[in-house]
Amino acid sequence: MAKFNWIEITKEDVIKAISIFESDKPDYPEARSTFLVYKGKKYPAKYIRGMAYKVHFGEEISKNDYTGGQETVRFFDKLGFETQYTHKSINTHPVKKANAQTKNKTNYPSDTAKIEPIKVVESVINRSQKVKIPSKGVIEQKNALQLILNKLCDGDLVCEKTFSWMKTPSEIVGEYKELYNALSAYRGNKDFAKKNITLRCDFVCEGKKLIIEYDERQHFTEARRISLLSYPDIPVYYNKQLWIDACRDIQAKDNQPPNRDEVRAYYDSVRDINATKHGYKLVRIMHGQTDFEKEGADEVVKSLLGFDEIKELSSHKQTDQSIANTLKIGLYLQTYELHNDMKAFNKAMSIVRKSDIDILVLPECSYVPFDDEFSYCDFLNDDDRQKLCDKAIELSREIGRAIVICNTDKYGTIMSLWANALAAKGETRCKEYIKHTMTDYSACDIINYHKIAEGLFEPIIYHGNRIGMTICYDCNHSMFSRKYGLNGVDIILNCTGGNVVYDKWFKYNKVRAIENHCFTFVTMGGSGTGVNPNNYVYGFTPDGKEMHPILLNGKDSDKHNNSGGIYVYDTAENDNKPEVDSSIEQTEKANKNIDIYVSEKDVDGFIKHGKKLADGLFFVKKKDINVILCLVDGDDIIKPEKVLKLLYADELKSISNKKYIIINRWKNVDMDFYKTKLSVILKVRAMENYCAVILSSENITKCYQCGNNRTAQVVKAVNGKFGIDISRTGGPETIWKDKQGMKASWRDNIEWLIKSMQ
Repeated sequence: MAKFNWIEITKEDVIKAISIFESDKPDYPEARSTFLVYKGKKYPAKYIRGMAYKVHFGEEISKNDYTGGQETVRFFDKLGFETQYTHKSINTHPVKKANAQTKNKTNYPSDTAKIEPIKVVESVINRSQKVKIPSKGVIEQKNALQLILNKLCDGDLVCEKTFSWMKTPSEIVGEYKELYNALSAYRGNKDFAKKNITLRCDFVCEGKKLIIEYDERQHFTEARRISLLSYPDIPVYYNKQLWIDACRDIQAKDNQPPNRDEVRAYYDSVRDINATKHGYKLVRIMHGQTDFEKEGADEVVKSLLGFDEIKELSSHKQTDQSIANTLKIGLYLQTYELHNDMKAFNKAMSIVRKSDIDILVLPECSYVPFDDEFSYCDFLNDDDRQKLCDKAIELSREIGRAIVICNTDKYGTIMSLWANALAAKGETRCKEYIKHTMTDYSACDIINYHKIAEGLFEPIIYHGNRIGMTICYDCNHSMFSRKYGLNGVDIILNCTGGNVVYDKWFKYNKVRAIENHCFTFVTMGGSGTGVNPNNYVYGFTPDGKEMHPILLNGKDSDKHNNSGGIYVYDTAENDNKPEVDSSIEQTEKANKNIDIYVSEKDVDGFIKHGKKLADGLFFVKKKDINVILCLVDGDDIIKPEKVLKLLYADELKSISNKKYIIINRWKNVDMDFYKTKLSVILKVRAMENYCAVILSSENITKCYQCGNNRTAQVVKAVNGKFGIDISRTGGPETIWKDKQGMKASWRDNIEWLIKSMQ
């Protein structure tokens, strides 16, 4: 498949295309959902996109070679145009002048946007008054604080703790250079920066990756003020401005030895910097601002530590092996309205930094400060990919968390990128996944796909967990998640573009969890406005039970589609119990168009009319239609590779005009299993494979079909027979054909992938 360089197309090319469209009035496919709005007039967005390509390159391309919908919206979004998508107006943010039309591949932006430092506690003083810090009562207050911290940390508290990495640097380079120069210039002392000095931390809660420093009066010196003003761009978990004000007001001095103030300021700065670099939150508490012996002091401490902001999410108790590897997954519901909104992004990252989540996941084509750099890259170019990885690692380091971001390169390739700046030995630092479906350029287009696929589906290693990534519509097809599942993943993270039918994504990701016995989590982009915004977060346990997140930055956590919401799922909340399929009582409906009748009581009789092609594979001739019967016994239906092996069998290649029915045969079905897992699995098998599915057993028989909009229909038996509409059973031939976002040519690599799982 050819690659199309969309990034070189300029705003002027689009305007010229509109002018040609107006003058030539060509025949064009009617736009159904995606429109370009220019000077108050609506145009068919995908068609104009293709015309703009021809204007720029002088080459006409087929509309089947690129996608409309969200991909086209994003194309115009980057050029600053307004679009309308799925009947919801999206007023896109104009991009800066230094944009696609003025940059080439090698001319990257000079730097990324800075993330504003957080303020865990707002200033408690009016600047008309000076900050006052008493010199007495330190021991009593620290003891009282320690009792409160022990309670809040469930006993997981160590005093005066040291770390192998909490040392002063051996060389004054990088983030320490400006700090050293500023402190040296203060009074001319240059020997305060002793090398490789191990520093102690007042209190450490290891389970929460939390360090608490208690700052007494002697810490608030002019040297400390200078050091705070010279900090590198790192997050801090206390009110930095309040500390600067206190230093200015207190002006404490300790001249024994003469450079004692510089030494103390330097050590405090090293603690702040090193804690962030190693994934710890360091919170500073100012002596005298709170009486920790008074009633209600525990609530104040919770606020100082940021516990109130994160709703007291459960800590990782390393003493309990059963939850030693539990994780908190933060899903950022970053909708279109937040694209290019640096202020909103910085605010969200500040919330993340003061939370105790482990991983932050952003939606498909999400905004990050280095968003433009994706547009100039070719993901298949090693150098380009490494540049993006380096940027993602920088962002991970700034927020102190592992992060998953997802965006599009200049050819329309969509990639998710895992970055963990704090990766320990044996953990994954950077890892990519390339989207396979509903995209301009698929992983299946890669010439050496067979070679790269195994690496593509190699799990990410993080805190003892094995993690996989998929993108948007890839979760609609079982082979991608299952490839991870057979590699033993514990979690699958899906970045979705949004504006999807809630029920479809709910069922797909619930079943991805069940069949791979892993957690699945999804967050979305898309439009977050309108009466019914179709943007959500999802989380499911390995038994397919819906999980309920905590909303970090809002009040209505029961509502899972707050635009800009950061939702946190805690894998420790898994109770290892399934739940009843929410659609178990779905109304059965008889088909209006019926091509085949199958007896409700004699499914085996229907099979016997077929001709055997291979084990588990038959076909029944109906006029010019060949109905393929795929027999899947018992709980093999849970294993996608067993089903796909039949649907994509070599024996079917020479047969034309195929339609597909999957028959899942049991002796008896356990009804609890049916209600909690089998019911939804069978519905998804019909949906994802675009076919009919029959459950046949002595105690229950059901029939399912894929609906026209790829939802699940439960077929009602009439006079003891299921009437099946063959037009909705096209199977793989319906899926892998040339249409928007899909290519028939991709099927070869899909079949290879399926065979690799046998």
